[in-house]
Parts: sequence; structure tokens; C-alpha cells
Amino acid sequence: MENRKQEKTISVLIKPASSLCNLRCRYCFYTDISENRAAPSRGIMTQETTALLCERINEALEGAGIANISFQGGEPTAAGLSFFNHFTETMKAYPGIRVNYSLQTNGTLITEEWADFFHEYNFLIGISLDGYQKNTDYFRQDTDNKGVYWQILNTADLLKKKNVEFNILTVVTRQLAEHPKALYQFYRDHKFRYVQLIPCLPSLQSKDDPYALTPETYASFYNGFFDAWVAGVRKGFSMSVNLFDNLYEMLRGRMPYQCGMIGRCTTQFVIEADGDVYPCDFYCLDEHLLGNLKENSFRELAENEQARSFLKGSACTKKPCLQCRYRTLCNGGCRRQNVCWLNQDYCAYQSVLDHILPMLSSMHH
Repeated sequence: MENRKQEKTISVLIKPASSLCNLRCRYCFYTDISENRAAPSRGIMTQETTALLCERINEALEGAGIANISFQGGEPTAAGLSFFNHFTETMKAYPGIRVNYSLQTNGTLITEEWADFFHEYNFLIGISLDGYQKNTDYFRQDTDNKGVYWQILNTADLLKKKNVEFNILTVVTRQLAEHPKALYQFYRDHKFRYVQLIPCLPSLQSKDDPYALTPETYASFYNGFFDAWVAGVRKGFSMSVNLFDNLYEMLRGRMPYQCGMIGRCTTQFVIEADGDVYPCDFYCLDEHLLGNLKENSFRELAENEQARSFLKGSACTKKPCLQCRYRTLCNGGCRRQNVCWLNQDYCAYQSVLDHILPMLSSMHH
């Protein structure tokens, strides 16, 4: 058999509407980031910047390969459907590039027209929904402080009807973490089979955030959720959960798809609406700016001093990590997220792994 050459791949995360959003969620980490830099919002990406970005992607792939293009925000759909029509049309000018599109949304602005567009271009959609109504409506509200639970559920129904693939993204706050079985039951009742659980982070300045997960709540939540998940699998209800899927792959010697799980940073290309590029969604801060697409190619951005120093600072040196039996599976995890499970004396992730690995290693996907 002939050896197929490894296809070139590039992954970019684009913020077409910068930090603009129609909701005011209580724990929003991107509001926190944007308020900690000189220019909080960069507005909507222009057609010139879009054209340049697509040209830079083509340049990085030398005309052939795979581009994984994700849109986030703020709320990316706030850029308007015309932005996305223009973007996808622009990428069609590079026929040698296969594009995998994905978009993360709060699910409140999606119309039939949007859903048809997502279907046409095979978008994978991530919908933010924090479980059952009481919790979602408390944390996710519009500018009039009204909950948006029903709008999000209606969007999920619309995407199902239009055959658009979607995942449910849930921010696990300290409050939600007390009810792992109720959260699992909610997903099951609604037949949501693709779920991503995201630990709620403290703000950059704060040491004691009322919503952020703590190591104690982290362990009790994940262990409780895992038990409910296993019971569901045994009864024939399969559900893909990001943490469990990634660990399953790692136990079999494969790379996790989720960034941060191997405990060292890689450069992500996060592109703000004005063409500024940052190394990570959690660090879109002035001091981590890699450069701008107007001046730099992706290769230059990945190899510059700023990118190198960002990667260098990523190894974990906290005490529980030094002698940990799971060092090779984790290495401290994501340096921005590990504040939720790790302090100088205790690692909650270690107790989660103690609880779930024996079962996970014997399961067959």
C-alpha cells in the first residue's frame, strides 16, 4: 500500500464579534478577559480582515490540507449571518482546503435561516445550556435579567429538526456541582448524547469567586456524575462526555482531543475581530498578544518569542504533582483551569481518577 502523506492541518479559533454578546451570564470568563485589556471589544470582523485571514490559512497549508475553523465569542452569531455567508464564500476560493467548521453559541439568536446555513456547511454547533431550568435561568440571562432556558431548548429542537450536529456545553459552577445526578437525569430526559462539562473558573483577579468550582466540589461532582453515567451506559443509554472520552483515549495510548489535558500548552491561534492573534482563549490579554495577521504569517506567530515564552511557563510545579501516580496522564492539566481542582496540598483530579479509571479502563467504546 502506498504511504499517504500526512495532510497538513491548521486549527484556528475566531472571534468574529469580539466580546460582543446579547446575554449577561453571571460567570462569563470572556467579559473578565476583555475588561482586563486596553481595548475590551474589537467590534465585528471586517471583510478585509476576513479575506486576509482566509489567505493566511491558505498560506499556512500551502494550498492543500485541512482547516479546523471554530467561531466563538462573546456571541459569534452577533456578527450576523451575512458575515458567515461571506466567510464561507471566501474559503471556497481555496478548493484544495477541506474545512471543518464549528461554532459555539448561547443559542438565543438562531433562526431557521441560521440552521439551514449550519446544515449546508456541516457546522458542528456547541450550545451553552447549564442543565435544568432553575440553574440555567439563574446563570444565563439577557440584558433585562430574564432567563433564556426555553429559547435555548427551542434552538436545540430546531437544530435536531434541521439535522445539524450539536453538543451541549455546560459550565459546572459550585452551585450546579451539588447536583450531579439531577444534571445527568436532565441530559437523559432530553436525550442529549453529546455533552461537554466545563469547570467554572474564578475571575483573573479573584481568589474567592462565589461560582467557581473548588477542589472539594470538583471531586464530588465528577465522581457523582460518573456513577450516574455508568449506570446509564449499563441500561443502554450511551452519552459522550468530554472528560471521560478523552481519558478513555489516553488510557489506550492515544492523544486526547481536548487541549490542556496533557499538562503542557500548545499554541492555539485565537483570532480577535481586528486580526490580533493570541495563544489561548483563556489568555487573550495584551501581555500575551502574538501579533496581527496584517504583519505576520501563522508560522511567524507560532515561532516568535512571545509564543515560546507562553509555552515555557506552562509546566506545573505544585506539590501534589511532584510525586503523583497519574503524572503521565495529566502533568497538572490546563494551567488556567487547574485552579479548580489543584492547590498546594490537594488534587481533586487525582481522587476523580482514583474513582473512575478502574471502571473506564474496562469499558469498551
